Amino acid sequence: MTVLSMSRAEIDRVHVLRDVVAERITVREAAQLLRLTSRQAFRLLKAYRIGGPAALLSKKRGKPSNRAYPAIVRSEALALIKTHYVDFGRTHPTGAVLRDAR
Repeated sequence: MTVLSMSRAEIDRVHVLRDVVAERITVREAAQLLRLTSRQAFRLLKAYRIGGPAALLSKKRGKPSNRAYPAIVRSEALALIKTHYVDFGRTHPTGAVLRDAR
């Protein structure tokens, strides 16, 4: 048995799709419950039938964001903040950085 870490929304999807498979509700009703179009509900149902609950997990989980800055940029920014704004502690130094950049 595999343990899956699921969000609340993913758990709700599993319950609704389980009801569709058991023919307690229709796909159209499932789409309304999940606030999806019928097309998306059919797509999820197909994935659920093929892969079970694991197929409903987000494929983005554990991957870095496409919008993330490279690690070197982050480390350089932190180094600048630590050298020039030592007295800030845990507060956000953005205002002072913008003021000093003028």
